[in-house]
Amino acid sequence: MIKKDIFNRDVKQQFKASAKDRLYRFVLAGKMIKGAVVHSTRMVNEMRANHALGPLETLILGQAYIAAGLLCSGLKDKNDKVSLSIQCSGPIKGLDVESNTFGEVRGYLKTPRIEVKDSGKIKYLSTLYGAGFLTMTKYLENSATPYSGQVALEHGSIAEDLANYFLVSEQIPTGFKLSLFFDENEEVKGAGGIFLQALPGADPAIVIEAEKIIQGMDSLGQLFAEGHDPEKIIQERFSSLKPKFLANSRVEFFCRCSEDRMQGYLKGLSKEDRKDILDNGPFPLEIRCHHCNSRYLFNKKKLVGICS
Repeated sequence: MIKKDIFNRDVKQQFKASAKDRLYRFVLAGKMIKGAVVHSTRMVNEMRANHALGPLETLILGQAYIAAGLLCSGLKDKNDKVSLSIQCSGPIKGLDVESNTFGEVRGYLKTPRIEVKDSGKIKYLSTLYGAGFLTMTKYLENSATPYSGQVALEHGSIAEDLANYFLVSEQIPTGFKLSLFFDENEEVKGAGGIFLQALPGADPAIVIEAEKIIQGMDSLGQLFAEGHDPEKIIQERFSSLKPKFLANSRVEFFCRCSEDRMQGYLKGLSKEDRKDILDNGPFPLEIRCHHCNSRYLFNKKKLVGICS
């Protein structure tokens, strides 16, 4: 992966931002509900830089990245991963994101620019989705085949449609809070989310109480921008349900693409296609990873060694 430097080579600031971006797992009400809270400001800003996104595109894809970061809290084995895909008829067109056990998140919008007349007058993001479907696929190390489920978009909100997916597809009451906070210059100053899910045997009254708390919370992105700590937010807002934190781990915008992998792709082309590249170029040849928008350039000398 070729990640754009958003810290202007300031290593101290880079490590400081990296230390803040964490995924915290916890349980509520004596293990009736499991949850996760993620601080992901650096992840969203690096995603924005690599994909060269405007504020509206950053908001949409950023919410999906935060959701994917939260979803990886349920993964266990080292090769587990989960993907979230939306296909829709509105200006967004759709998106694909995925995360793995290591907290690595990558993904992209189906359109690089969401075409709307005046983004400043958009009241509801649901108008940008239109009709469509949300699909979630889990690739688990101990399963021979991936598990995939799909629901129609009913809310035009990633948080609400994800909650609906779990209720319809897996019959599990689930809640999400996905938040980005922009300053007056349309820069992301805070980003993060919360995930809650009822465990078997949970008291319905406790589940309803947790849902009311998460729905009534202020902008999590703004709280992070103001310097609030994720653990303290959960401890304070869910104090009546006695939160207990279990573990925390990294979360990061990261893709495992590389120049070697792109060379492997070129070598896998047919003999005719390789000859056509050598004869007609263009030079340098550019291969772009759609997951992270990294650009790999191969000059003619390199291509002769790869494609001959």
